[in-house]
Amino acid sequence: MRKAGDIISSLLEERFGKGFLETARSSAELFTSWEKIVSEVWPRAVDPDSPREDQGLEDIPAVAAHSQIRELERGILLVEADHPGWIQILQIKQAELLKAVQRRSPEMDVRGIAFTLSRGSLSV
Repeated sequence: MRKAGDIISSLLEERFGKGFLETARSSAELFTSWEKIVSEVWPRAVDPDSPREDQGLEDIPAVAAHSQIRELERGILLVEADHPGWIQILQIKQAELLKAVQRRSPEMDVRGIAFTLSRGSLSV
């Protein structure tokens, strides 16, 4: 008997093509890695011996708590921030952020980053 996940995977590949699932996984990884990307650009002194659950929000650069990836379209990553000041801070490090994204997800072919102001609260 086949597993439900195998059946769904087969149906998705049949409908959308062979590379669909891999592209979807890569996209999901990119969208969930924003804190790590920002941490590469704004490193903090974190105790490497301390378990992650013992490290609080103060261990994540503040800009990551006030921004998130909203979408990726035509090679442009749209990052949303909850205040214009955070957008300015992100723009200062835009080139470094782009390089970090490209290192983490080269298969996504991200060629640029654009910033937008959130219309509501971020779901970070």
